[in-house]
Amino acid sequence: MKKIILVLSVLIIAVSSNSYSQFGIQNRIKNKYKEMGKKHAEEGLNKAEDKAEEKGMEEADKGLNKATDAAAPGIKKGEEKKKEGEEYVNIGLGKYQEFVDGYDEKVESKDPADYKRYSFESAIVEYSINDSKTERKEIYIDMGGYKYAEYDYVKKKRKTHKTAEILIGSNMISIDFEEESAVQVHNPAAFYLANPNRDWEESSKRILEHMGYEMIGHETIMKKDCEIWKQGSHRMWIWNGLALKIKNGRNIELATKLTVDEAVPGDVFEVPEGFEFTAVDAKSMFPDLSDTSAIKGDQMSEEEWNALLDDIENMSYSEYKAKVLEEDPGTDEESIRQAYLYLRQEARLRHK
Repeated sequence: MKKIILVLSVLIIAVSSNSYSQFGIQNRIKNKYKEMGKKHAEEGLNKAEDKAEEKGMEEADKGLNKATDAAAPGIKKGEEKKKEGEEYVNIGLGKYQEFVDGYDEKVESKDPADYKRYSFESAIVEYSINDSKTERKEIYIDMGGYKYAEYDYVKKKRKTHKTAEILIGSNMISIDFEEESAVQVHNPAAFYLANPNRDWEESSKRILEHMGYEMIGHETIMKKDCEIWKQGSHRMWIWNGLALKIKNGRNIELATKLTVDEAVPGDVFEVPEGFEFTAVDAKSMFPDLSDTSAIKGDQMSEEEWNALLDDIENMSYSEYKAKVLEEDPGTDEESIRQAYLYLRQEARLRHK
């Protein structure tokens, strides 16, 4: 009996050991094929996505082809108008260059009387700013407006900062008294507007209306009848082209002293001696369009452009996408799709 039990025990152990061994092998085999299946599934999914994208672009390309055919007559007319426009542009550029070439001489020969903007010959106006004892503004006008200077005294970091803007004819000078520096630039707008026959009061009103202002009434300031102009929270009280009061929100500039047709000190229109001075001549305010290379930049030549379109005509979307990503891996797919369809359309239009 003991022998039988011993034999059975040995058999049970042997069977159990064999079953465990088989079960472990089967699991390893199953896991291996599971990984292989997952890998093949991912590869198949990627291929399916690529095919789907390629198919979608093919359909979009077909639709683009139909649209190109339908648009061809209009595009042809557009090209004709474009060429006509280019001719006018070339004529305009020629006239522009003629104007620029003689601009300095025109500025120099301009009569100072042409810059007259006021009905009076001279004026000095002093303003208080928000009733401050330290902040103020001064305006000096001479020769009917040919000379104009504005001095501002503004408090910054417990210190009054003095600056000036001077306009003599069409030259504007900015002065920083703290930095002891001045910069002169040409103001083409002042040159163009200079006209002795212009009604400046009427012109100023039209400009204000164009800017969205409306006149809402009259008020007397410094014994002068002023028109009140309003735009939102901004108000201006104007007499003969001069603003005697300006209100912008809580900020108020108010004329406290006004003298008209009296002598104006000449040094208020000058840069103080010893200040660093920089002048920009009139012609430098206009770009030089005679150098076409500066305009063309890195543009393709016609031969290079046609060579690119030849390649695009025989290139699938996947090929084009691979080429773009090779040159610039960071390009987003939407940009690639749009560029591909645009180039395909341009390639076809050459044959229309």
